[in-house]
Amino acid sequence: MKIKRLKNIGREEYKKIIMRSSGMNEEILPSIQAIMDTVRLKGDDVLLNKYQERYGKNIYKSIAVTREEIKVAYETINPQTIKALKQMIKNITLVQESQLQKKVEKKITPEKGIEVWREWRAIEKVGLYIPGGKATYPSSVLMTAIPAIIAGCKEIVICSPAKEDGQIPAATLVAADMVGIKNIYKVGGAEAIAAMTFGTETIPQVYKIFGAGNSFVTAAKTIAQKIISIDMPAGPSEVFIIADETANPAFIAADLLADGEHGEDSACVLVTTSEKIAQQTNNEIEKQLRKLTTQARAKMALDRYGLICFVDTLREAVEFANNYAPEHLEIMTKNADSLVGNIVNAGSVFIGRWTSKSCGDYATGANHVLPTGGMAKMYPPLGVDSFGKWMQVQKCTKNGLLQIKETIETIAEVEKLPAHKQSTSIRFT
Repeated sequence: MKIKRLKNIGREEYKKIIMRSSGMNEEILPSIQAIMDTVRLKGDDVLLNKYQERYGKNIYKSIAVTREEIKVAYETINPQTIKALKQMIKNITLVQESQLQKKVEKKITPEKGIEVWREWRAIEKVGLYIPGGKATYPSSVLMTAIPAIIAGCKEIVICSPAKEDGQIPAATLVAADMVGIKNIYKVGGAEAIAAMTFGTETIPQVYKIFGAGNSFVTAAKTIAQKIISIDMPAGPSEVFIIADETANPAFIAADLLADGEHGEDSACVLVTTSEKIAQQTNNEIEKQLRKLTTQARAKMALDRYGLICFVDTLREAVEFANNYAPEHLEIMTKNADSLVGNIVNAGSVFIGRWTSKSCGDYATGANHVLPTGGMAKMYPPLGVDSFGKWMQVQKCTKNGLLQIKETIETIAEVEKLPAHKQSTSIRFT
């Protein structure tokens, strides 16, 4: 990769780096809309035909995963994977359970005889999209299913693409079964989002869809948002690293590549105050890249949306990071903790050289479903609270209503809404 000074990057190139793959969604929206409309009208037939067209054969007759398929998955998976999944379940559960401490807020009394408060309620029906095109993601099952279970969602649906053998990867099925998910369906891409949005003969309609995916999935979620709710625009993965002269170039390179191997549209950015670190990292990338089985897509990601640049100060790096608003933000500097307070736009922050990107992807318990494409400026990471909503409650006694009667009647007259005034006045006539 070519190393650049941030302040010398031209306006158009800077815009391309800031936008990364998020601009692709606009281009594909018409074709995704067509898919959504077809699924809405034709249901299961579209989902089954998708695989017929892709593989030239009907790889399965049932969209729903059976208990027999899950049993086979357990027989296929190795004990080490089961052990790892158990630790992930433990840590994710511990972190997620701490997020929603109160389900009923303290009652506020703005006037004597009036009480106002909020009560938290789980969303009844939720859909979880689990990617599976280029890799296997049991981690995404746990990151979405565990907070949904803790929240108390009554119906949890999982959709994930099948491989050419007609099966969802064993690790994905086992992860879902280990946390008790029953409704699992073999469908991916925009079709899966459409199915959960509108419902089909087999897949139930949900009220909110969660989970990351490629540009097509993200575009489909954007369209679905007109009808139901979504967690966030969680699209192609991205990492942004701030480093100084104390950082380890091998660690930086490894974390950039860890993000790049997700897909050709991933974004990988290093901003450093040290030209030496920039060059050493570039050398490490070339060295490590040659050893990866995923090198083709990692290299393409680096070429398309990658950047190594140096700055004069850490303040300049932080300013760029806040403007970029990355999904993953790593801080590898001498006093990494001191920079966190200046970060206002990031999905998940990784402090220090020992906090690898993959630790957040898998095992710390922090959620890895995060806003991408600059959406960290206004969206939070996925959490238990994402699977519910606050319901507002209010209560007035006769005396309480009397305290605000004149205000209600006055404003109702100003707004020329006589029935609003009457709804209070009638109670005192």
